[in-house]
Amino acid sequence: MKEFKFDPEASEAIVNAIVEGYREYIEHRKDRYEKMAISSAFAWTKGNFIESKIAEISPTLNLSYKFAKAGLTWDYLQFIHGDTKKLFLIKNAAYFNENSFSQAVLPNQHNSKGHRRTYLHELSKINQGLEFTFNNQYQLSSEQGEQLSLFIPEEQIKDELEHFQNTYSEFHILTYKIDDAYQIAQVMHYLPNPENNIAYRIEDLSKYISGSELTDQEREIIAPEQDSDIIDPAAYDIGIFEATDKNEIK
Repeated sequence: MKEFKFDPEASEAIVNAIVEGYREYIEHRKDRYEKMAISSAFAWTKGNFIESKIAEISPTLNLSYKFAKAGLTWDYLQFIHGDTKKLFLIKNAAYFNENSFSQAVLPNQHNSKGHRRTYLHELSKINQGLEFTFNNQYQLSSEQGEQLSLFIPEEQIKDELEHFQNTYSEFHILTYKIDDAYQIAQVMHYLPNPENNIAYRIEDLSKYISGSELTDQEREIIAPEQDSDIIDPAAYDIGIFEATDKNEIK
């Protein structure tokens, strides 16, 4: 497990960037709340602030980043470590199921549409040659998350996926969890296994969290949206299907 950990300095810097990016998002939400009659759509920009802050510090960590798409409207950043060629993404833990990482979790819903080959799962195939010798055992949850997927023909991204698998050495996922006080309370580092669809815990990075506390005013501004049924577009993954008929799009 130790061989998959990031350098402590890099992990701490990434966690600090996640917290700082979230705090900038809160400041932005506060500003829009005070100046606009309605600003609920800005609730969907949280991931952009967090990823942009990591992009800002990427030169100091020998990271590069590239734009990617995981849905018809949701763009996100992929980060690559220059020396090791490790690729990682940042995910909101609210929509992440470590026991079935290719399925996005829809909070407060318990039904499932079954296993799908998602873009996230295809990226995990970068790890096909890795040795997953972990002691921690996982049980598949009886409360499977609903599959939130936008389906496109497999041929459309096949070349890109093959490029990923041939270019990068490892694929990692970092998640951030927002607690009941609407503060970042946990950051976890995972290594997804494409063979069993489990994301294995590499390290709990929460020890690096600092300065995440919000004021009562800040909590009051974002609380209504956090408690609503608004689904962050970041919950959606691109689904891949193999069409038996080239003219058949489901």
